[in-house]
Amino acid sequence: MTDPTHATPTEQPTDQYELPRATSAQELDPADLHEAGEPKSVESKPSLALNGRSVALIAAGAVAALLLAGAGIYTAFQASPISSPLAERKSPLTLAKEKCGSSLAGGAMLGDEGRTLTLHGAGKESSGLSFSALECYWSELKMSDSVRAEVLATRALDGRQSGDWDDIHASWSYHPDSGLQMVITVTD
Repeated sequence: MTDPTHATPTEQPTDQYELPRATSAQELDPADLHEAGEPKSVESKPSLALNGRSVALIAAGAVAALLLAGAGIYTAFQASPISSPLAERKSPLTLAKEKCGSSLAGGAMLGDEGRTLTLHGAGKESSGLSFSALECYWSELKMSDSVRAEVLATRALDGRQSGDWDDIHASWSYHPDSGLQMVITVTD
């Protein structure tokens, strides 16, 4: 039970002339007292000092923001790469293969993402594309008459020959036993 004649610790009278308590970061200034000797009210200012945990959190946030920005930029460039004209449309070699086809394995092969077409014509000792299938490819690729004449005039002793038309380069060799071997490349 409490004694009404004695003050409790929270009800203890304060000395009206008590000086404001100084903190470790500040010293008592005589200007803190009013002219009448009464204490001046001390306003507490928020501390701007950062502790180690705050610095670590800020650094982690900055790193996360940079990683997110980098990932966004990477994704943006991957989603819309600068494409070549051949990537937007099929190459003439791909279109010719679709039109003329080949039922023989290895008779006509596309390579280099549609930029190269290899044709193997039939010979006496090997299978390959028929002459009419070869002419289909040449027509679809709009082979010039001069290059066609050179292909038809090639002999085994002539070795490897080549010719160009439009944006296409062709090289070929011929032997009666192994047939015509032709590599056609888009040059643009």
